[in-house]
Amino acid sequence: MSTRFKPRRIYELWYDAKDPKIAGIGFAATRDVVSFLRYERADAEGRPNPLLSAQDEGAGIRHAIAFGGSQSGRFLRHYIELGMNADTQGRRVFDGMLAHTAGAGKVFANHTFAQPNRTTAQHEDHDYPENWFPFSTASATDPFSGRTAALFRGDGLDPLLVATNTSTEYWQKGASLLTTDPSGGSDLVLPEGSRVYLIAGTQHGGRAGLGFARGVCANPINPHNPSPALRALVVALEQWVTKDIAPPASRAPSVAAGSAVAADSVRMPAVSGFVAAPRANRIGPPVDWIDPPSTAGESAAGTSYGTLVSAVDADGNEVAGIRLPDIAVPLATHTGWNVYQAVPSELCDRDGSFLPFARTRREREAAGDPRPSLEERYGSRAAYVAQVKAAADALVAERVLLPADAATYVRAAEWDPRL
Repeated sequence: MSTRFKPRRIYELWYDAKDPKIAGIGFAATRDVVSFLRYERADAEGRPNPLLSAQDEGAGIRHAIAFGGSQSGRFLRHYIELGMNADTQGRRVFDGMLAHTAGAGKVFANHTFAQPNRTTAQHEDHDYPENWFPFSTASATDPFSGRTAALFRGDGLDPLLVATNTSTEYWQKGASLLTTDPSGGSDLVLPEGSRVYLIAGTQHGGRAGLGFARGVCANPINPHNPSPALRALVVALEQWVTKDIAPPASRAPSVAAGSAVAADSVRMPAVSGFVAAPRANRIGPPVDWIDPPSTAGESAAGTSYGTLVSAVDADGNEVAGIRLPDIAVPLATHTGWNVYQAVPSELCDRDGSFLPFARTRREREAAGDPRPSLEERYGSRAAYVAQVKAAADALVAERVLLPADAATYVRAAEWDPRL
């Protein structure tokens, strides 16, 4: 038998282990520390709460809000499921939470031989716990176990929860399961204390300034940044917690509206040199990870949850979710997926794609690009700036964009070199 490793392969080493370390204590530690800071004047040995001065009346702070992105967002979802938002005296710990880019996942932490760094993608780490039922704050029935449950416990101690995801989490992390039943056949009705938002056309590690960088991906990497929407939703969550002002309604792909679709039904514009994603990552039921499963790798057809993605418009931009000006008044196509240059049948980690529009009709026709050029769309910079301002103002009115960020979008439109 050859011992040489082959390129572009994933090798798992399985062995009998012993003496597992205590894991999962971070959930209890988070609960107890935040509870102490909120409610107690001193600990059991008389050490004072550092957030209280000798003159403070009452005990603790007024409100506690948690924010987590990616792995820490999955931690917050798992924390809720474990019932850790009730302290040892039955008091609520966190009043509100915002879990960003967590998809439908939790954390491989409260397990024997836990490895919290594991996270499922197209091929890697499928044999480790991350995506297990229940997924949504709404009650649903698991088609594999037959169990009916929800992430919320319904005991009056659940936090107000805002879940935000980029397009990547819909393509790779099963984010649609937050708002649809596990089969993907219908929408769920979320409890009033829960909101879910897709930030359309963004990628998992969304950040500005990537330009035309490709790295190991086939398409230029998506520079669209979800942060402006996140800032507004953090403010909305704070107002929800402190003033009982409910945030905007959820904005996510919907089965009823026709905006939640199977990934293999998404048709991108046929542009020369642009490589489309072959499919999305499947989310299957958890395996018994301690013993190697009989068939490793991808979940077989018929053994996966019915995950969906957002439908796209003629430009290839997503129609569902919060459409920031980059998508509402676009200069390019933005996606939450990319593929590897060397292996274009495989998703390129958690990167998105970026495909700018042609500047002029002549340039577009010469390239065979079916998407209207900037010249055809806007005619002039002034017309483009006016549309960006109108889109930004509408988002501010809907409380999913802050006025300062709206002004930044308008200023950027006024000097964007692509116009």
